[in-house]
Amino acid sequence: VQKLTSSGKFLHKFGQKGSGQGQFNDPYAVIIDSNNKLIVSDHYNDRIQIFNENGGWLLTIHVNDSFKSPDGLALDPQGNIHVAAYDSNTIKVFTKEGVYVRMYGDPNRPIGIAIDDEGYSLVSEYDGNCLSIYDPEGNKIHTVGNLKDPRGIALDPRDGSVFIANNDTNTILKYSV
Repeated sequence: VQKLTSSGKFLHKFGQKGSGQGQFNDPYAVIIDSNNKLIVSDHYNDRIQIFNENGGWLLTIHVNDSFKSPDGLALDPQGNIHVAAYDSNTIKVFTKEGVYVRMYGDPNRPIGIAIDDEGYSLVSEYDGNCLSIYDPEGNKIHTVGNLKDPRGIALDPRDGSVFIANNDTNTILKYSV
């Protein structure tokens, strides 16, 4: 994991290949919580790791056989961590202390996730070629189809627009809400 300034100047990096604390095997997503803790999905190690802002290891959230290949990460308005579990076809929710809260959805290979200020989850489905929207209770309320290999998702805080990285067409799609 590398830390850069907003102008792209390198500050420092941490981690290396492996399965120990602070090591990674295909780190997929990184997010920052309100306390400047870095939360990293470690895809092939089937875990989430949490670090301080300087890269010091703090906590590992281990996943089990029913929860494989964590990819996308997002924080809900309460600070809970939502994890898109690619090989498990589910979204799992943990507290910032790593305590399991619940799971929701039945997405087809979820890979990206974003959550708006009201707690609605937007999940890109790699094999489903769609974007699914879940209410704060985890009920699917809408699907946008006809995407090809959707990946990462970002929400524009200014107007709520949704940006989706569409890998197959090498494009970024924008949807207005």
